[in-house]
Amino acid sequence: MMRPENQRMKTYLRDHGIAAQPHYIWTGSLKGLWRLWHPHTLWTEALCAHLTTLGFLGYDRRPLGRYSGNGGRFSVFVYGHNELLEEG
Repeated sequence: MMRPENQRMKTYLRDHGIAAQPHYIWTGSLKGLWRLWHPHTLWTEALCAHLTTLGFLGYDRRPLGRYSGNGGRFSVFVYGHNELLEEG
């Protein structure tokens, strides 16, 4: 069962053409970040640009870049769209 905020983010991304598994991090050193990933998707400059256009920033609150992905796979920690944390 997926938490409601993660389901809302998944729907938001899907509606914008991105297949991803989201996870919002509530505690710890990465608190306030979303982890977005998909096991069969490569991290490309086009995907990076698409997420940037949607308003996401990297874990360091700087623009996403070529090396934001994990080893070439789509697995990034991002800031943005915290309005999806609450129902409404």
